Amino acid sequence: MSFFEILRAERVGRGLTQAELASRAKISIPTVRALESGAGTILSLEAVLPILGLRWRVTEPAEHMGRVLAERRRARGFSQEALARKIGCNRVTVIALESEFSGRVATLAAALRLLRIRKPLERSDLAKGRGLVPPKNDAEQDRVMTPPDLAKAIIEHFSHAMAGRVLDPSRGEGAFFDHFPDNLERHWCEISEGRDFLSWADQVEWVVTNPPWSELRAFTHHAMQVSENIVWLAPLTNLTTKARLRDLKEAGFGIAELLFVDTPKGWPQSGFQIVAAHLKKGYAGYWKVTQLRTGVQTA
Repeated sequence: MSFFEILRAERVGRGLTQAELASRAKISIPTVRALESGAGTILSLEAVLPILGLRWRVTEPAEHMGRVLAERRRARGFSQEALARKIGCNRVTVIALESEFSGRVATLAAALRLLRIRKPLERSDLAKGRGLVPPKNDAEQDRVMTPPDLAKAIIEHFSHAMAGRVLDPSRGEGAFFDHFPDNLERHWCEISEGRDFLSWADQVEWVVTNPPWSELRAFTHHAMQVSENIVWLAPLTNLTTKARLRDLKEAGFGIAELLFVDTPKGWPQSGFQIVAAHLKKGYAGYWKVTQLRTGVQTA
């Protein structure tokens, strides 16, 4: 099964229409149709992968598939010029594919076939229902419940700077929303209750929550459109890949603070550091790194 056939199978398996997938990925319906037929751009392809619980099969979290292609090309004895000739493009296209992992999906598909990379995609830990997601949660809905005491401590840490309107885009059971300061104008979204954050259009001053980790990139893209301050509770590795840092830079955001958080008791010890990250528009300074001190019981 080709990777674009896998996209369609995953979408259908999750009960999503092409329109719903397009809305969540912030792309057009024709773009989704193109991707499922092996066309479109790699940028659009990468926008839908986390929503479908998929990721590229790479050896390091910060690595991108272009490097895998380069390694396989060299292992098979092809120069960039030779690879370009065999898949019907020019060397500049191959350079962009390997160094930036950018270009057309059709070019990528041709390279994968020639280099005999038959399984370029894999399910993320979230989609497998293991790893970073506590097993008691429904992996299909990607619901990772935050202990109320932890949410309260995170909000108290940032409350001195919070003002105006604050939005919890994934309210769940209200761990964050219920502890927002009373002086703020509070709003919430929760897809299970018919309020999809990716459809939220009003401007707010702060967006704060534990977002669905499999949709972290889509949530971050949208949050940067509606707010100047974002606080995500998420694994550090998910927030600081090259692609995520590039997204922040292109949107004019920077990481103002990384608040290290102990993994709550009952969550699996995945080995990944959990942080409450403050993403701030216009910030270009050093990352402030602190440790949250709470009475929250940890494993």
